[in-house]
Amino acid sequence: MNQEKFDQVFEDLSAQRRKVLLRFLAGEKDLAIAASLFIEESTVRKHIQEICDAFKCEPDESRSKRPDLIALFRKYKPELVPEGNFAITSEVDVGKTAEVEESSHLVNGLPPKQQDGKEQCQRGVFIPDKRCRTVWGRDNLIETVLYRLTDSQQPSILSLCGPAGYGKTEAASEVARAALQRNLFADVLWVIARQTELVNDHISQKSQLEALNWNQFLNQIAHQLHCPVERVQQRLREEKRLIVLDNAETSDVEDILANIVKMLNPSRVLLTSRLKTKAQYVGLIPIQGLEEQSSYRLLHDEAIYNNIPALIQASDEQLHRVHELSCGAPLALHFIVGRVWDDQALEPVLSALQQASGEVEIFYQFSLETAWQRISDTAKSVLHYMGQADAGVTWAELSGAWGVLESDWNKTRRDLKRWYLIEDVQDTKGNQRYDLHPWVRSSVRGGLVDKWQLSLQQKEQIAKWKFDIDI
Repeated sequence: MNQEKFDQVFEDLSAQRRKVLLRFLAGEKDLAIAASLFIEESTVRKHIQEICDAFKCEPDESRSKRPDLIALFRKYKPELVPEGNFAITSEVDVGKTAEVEESSHLVNGLPPKQQDGKEQCQRGVFIPDKRCRTVWGRDNLIETVLYRLTDSQQPSILSLCGPAGYGKTEAASEVARAALQRNLFADVLWVIARQTELVNDHISQKSQLEALNWNQFLNQIAHQLHCPVERVQQRLREEKRLIVLDNAETSDVEDILANIVKMLNPSRVLLTSRLKTKAQYVGLIPIQGLEEQSSYRLLHDEAIYNNIPALIQASDEQLHRVHELSCGAPLALHFIVGRVWDDQALEPVLSALQQASGEVEIFYQFSLETAWQRISDTAKSVLHYMGQADAGVTWAELSGAWGVLESDWNKTRRDLKRWYLIEDVQDTKGNQRYDLHPWVRSSVRGGLVDKWQLSLQQKEQIAKWKFDIDI
């Protein structure tokens, strides 16, 4: 395998496999990787096996492909392999850990709750995957939210509020995972409200009927509790559960909160929202941009991971300007990485930031407009289609409804990921899906970058695949 082939295979790895790979290369054991990523140990072993296969590793005398994988990375990407990482698990060890797993049944890095000798449903099923490999600079925020959620003197509803792209969902998902790891809550119920468009801090008129309402919210909670809606209040009062309403600004939030607050004790609600709710029974926790050192660490980590010399070699003065002009917003920082990666230079990106004058949403627009000008027509088509979907899409949907060829999709996915426009996610059944950041989705829906409409032929193709009907 040469450097070019190695880089292509590495870039094509899904986000989840990259997370597993990085921890494996750092010397973590399978069990520790499973716990940190909230997956089962057998899933870790499967990922590593398939990563080895992707890199065409050959087994050595120990009948394990893992040493060859580490040797390959020492040759082509040595910065990801710390010196002294010799912790290789042989197939004999894998067999032993499989026996341990049979007895422990880790779910999301946690053993399932037991009651009367019967195994209960796994917890936190709907908590979204991490969008970033590492959540930088949010430790104090996460501890603050956890403290206030578990303090009986605090309101039973808290709102994590702040501008778009400041990492509210990422912080909330870290709170949710920590709450389960520490057994602070019996379960986490996660509801996403994002079907509508927010225009000038209000749900657009054309989207009013699409906004998540109280009955829809209640039905989603009942579904996750495996009970009829009539029993939701009982279930929320018999055990302490955490409900997260993500992107609450695009829901009928005031009505939802007025109803759910009557059901809570001892359960709690955490919102993520771009807007501050006016309800007196809601505690507000503003989210700020990252501190300067955390911004540096995020940029350096992405630069090393993606081999971007212009960022790796950036001066302290340049990094300081990036932090100031981006306001430390994680989405802005990732867009900066994408621009620098494509330009192979930092100064043009700093000029674009300077034009935005510290208004991060203006910089988001610059970034998306620049990306739109440079990506392929297939990538534009995929981005537009994903923008109209209310959730992540699968490869089967893109190929069936949109007619994207596999050869085109591999290049398109790399193109969109290079600009940080799409994310790899997994649904509750472990299926690979592709999703957009909510700001990117609302921008595509609102026609910020492009005003083109679907052709009749494209509409017919989607209808045929999804509903098996002819228009």
